[in-house]
Amino acid sequence: MFYRIPLRKFLPLFSVTLALFTFVACSEDEDNPAGEDTDHAEAFGCVLILESDTLAVTDTSAVNGALNASVGDTLGPIEVWFKNEDGELFLPADEAGPLDHSAHELDIRLTEPQFASALLGHEQSEELEWAFFLIGQAAGSTSLRVVILHEGHDDFSSALIPLVVAP
Repeated sequence: MFYRIPLRKFLPLFSVTLALFTFVACSEDEDNPAGEDTDHAEAFGCVLILESDTLAVTDTSAVNGALNASVGDTLGPIEVWFKNEDGELFLPADEAGPLDHSAHELDIRLTEPQFASALLGHEQSEELEWAFFLIGQAAGSTSLRVVILHEGHDDFSSALIPLVVAP
């Protein structure tokens, strides 16, 4: 048997929920994720460069190029530059505005870490803050993702970039 519940019984719950949502969304608090946040790096793609050669270029969904390494060899330093929505290249440490440069860092995530490992450049030298090294571990194919970390979360995550490790 079907019982009909009057809509007016849900009106107080709906009103409270709407008021709470409006309060949170309109808050001027800096930590409010719905508010304007100028402390995030707005990247729309990235470019990987080894010496003067462009190895790969990504935008939000497409990748042009690939990385190639050999077992036992180290490839790098591979510089990472990011593209803004106009296609201009930048580094989070050089971006104009109120960006807190010390709160951003590079991360490289390999989908199959048995084939290669990544060594972040800042672990080697301060000048290599936005660069990394690839070390071939075993022959095979994998991919990697370039990430800008900001206070424990991803500000930017690239499309998957193919990586082939030759014997």
